Amino acid sequence: MEVAHIERPGSKLINKLFAVAAASALILSLAGSTPAHDDKKDSQPGEKPGEKIERTLTVNPQATITLCVSSGTLMVHGWDKNEIRVRSTDADQLEFRRIDKTKDPNIPAMRVDVMVLDKPSRANQKGDCQAIADVQMEVPAGATVQVQTYDGDITIAGVAAAYAGTQNGDILIERATKLVEAGTVGGSISLKDSSGRINLSSAGGGVEAANVRASGVDDTFEVGTVSGDIQLDGISSPRVMAKTVNGALTMSGALVKSGQYSFTNMSGDVLLALPHDASFRLSAKVSEKRDIVSDFPLKYLGEVAPVAPAVKVLPPDPKPPVVREPELPPGKDKESVKDKTKPPSKPRTAAAPKPAPTVAPDMTERPVIVVPYVLRRVEAICGTGDALINVSSFGGTVRLKKL
Repeated sequence: MEVAHIERPGSKLINKLFAVAAASALILSLAGSTPAHDDKKDSQPGEKPGEKIERTLTVNPQATITLCVSSGTLMVHGWDKNEIRVRSTDADQLEFRRIDKTKDPNIPAMRVDVMVLDKPSRANQKGDCQAIADVQMEVPAGATVQVQTYDGDITIAGVAAAYAGTQNGDILIERATKLVEAGTVGGSISLKDSSGRINLSSAGGGVEAANVRASGVDDTFEVGTVSGDIQLDGISSPRVMAKTVNGALTMSGALVKSGQYSFTNMSGDVLLALPHDASFRLSAKVSEKRDIVSDFPLKYLGEVAPVAPAVKVLPPDPKPPVVREPELPPGKDKESVKDKTKPPSKPRTAAAPKPAPTVAPDMTERPVIVVPYVLRRVEAICGTGDALINVSSFGGTVRLKKL
């Protein structure tokens, strides 16, 4: 299946912060397609402003279709026809532009840009992704869709692969069969009843995913938030990675045998609700002030406080040098010495030089303070350890709960 080039969010979600960069790259990449030629003109006589505009185009059942607007709600649904149907009551004009290599109009289109234009965007020479309009679109169930709006919600259901990006809106995706990549800066993401490789990121909202499975052995499930909760239910991918900076992280459901799970939480709790017969190996790093609470009988393999390298903490600036007075002869005080040092009543002669003051350097040793890590590491096993769970919780409690 030929797919249009797109900047995909990476796997190191928190390191990129995760969600802002991922969502922005996705949005910008979707807007960067270069139109080819018009496959079908939309100018029709008799249409009035405010009336619904509807256009259709025959395409390959595995076509890649892009759609973007500046502001508006986008709704995409898969159906059993090998054609695209686009409808809008807000747009002034709709166009299909083929961007595949073939020039033969009798061959169904493989890659298509859906151009949505209103009066302001028509005045713009580029006219790409500038419209303010709500759009509904039906595509073949085997299609790949790439949609974005700068300000609005996105709903996608019943397609093979979905790329979705919005800067200020929520994303809902259902029944995708091969791949999902979604990013939002100011909203939440919900994914249901889907399969394949998954990558979800939100900078300002939560993420929920339910009933998601792998379609291949190499499929991964990655999710991250900056400020929002993560709720996972029934995730059966062999590799699950979830990270959040500020929010709670919850996963419920059975573990995949030989599956690998990684959970990182900077300031919230981690709750794993698992079947009573779950078998796993736990490798956890938690704050010294937080606990690991488990309903499961855990056999602890060790608890080790990692040794941190010495951190030199310098004390305040050293005190100024101590200046000492010259030492006096035994049994003499300052006044008697001062009187006897007066010159006699005779012509003055050069005074003898005064003894130089003694400067005593500050020999106090500057201490080295060793600052240990605030995390402790725990290794444990439940059952035969069929799955591996890695948990890092820097400011919250880790709880393993039986369903």
